[in-house]
Amino acid sequence: MNTLLISSAEALSLAFTPAEFQREELIPAVTIETAQLRYLKPAFGPLYDCLNEPRYEAFVERYVKPALACYVRALVIDARAAAVGPSGIVQARTQYTEAPAEAAGRLRRQALRDAETLLEEAIEFVERHPEDFPEYDPDLGIRRRVLFKGGLILPDDRP
Repeated sequence: MNTLLISSAEALSLAFTPAEFQREELIPAVTIETAQLRYLKPAFGPLYDCLNEPRYEAFVERYVKPALACYVRALVIDARAAAVGPSGIVQARTQYTEAPAEAAGRLRRQALRDAETLLEEAIEFVERHPEDFPEYDPDLGIRRRVLFKGGLILPDDRP
């Protein structure tokens, strides 16, 4: 699937507050595609390739877009925390303010936690309604094959 499931404007409205000065141009299509491929494709398995079909429009709108927007936020936070300039990595700083180095990390972790919670809700919905999602195979979804504990990925040996 090469179709983006969310636009930059939708990501901004779902995962960023109005107080955060963000423009659509700061969320390039490649960031959205990266979030989809990195987080959604492994979670949904073969169902991922069908998410852009009209029959899944309501599901994508209600469950997938909010999670994807939070993943996009996490990627944007990393990209905006520092930029590569002619003299190396540059961080935004003024004479009067300086963002603490750990602030970007905290914001990113919060965005990832929010995204994981929302994605888990989406997967649980799919698993409660298998007749509506015939392409989904719980054995192929990464969340059913491994355990994520404290940033570690462990093989899932549960019966």
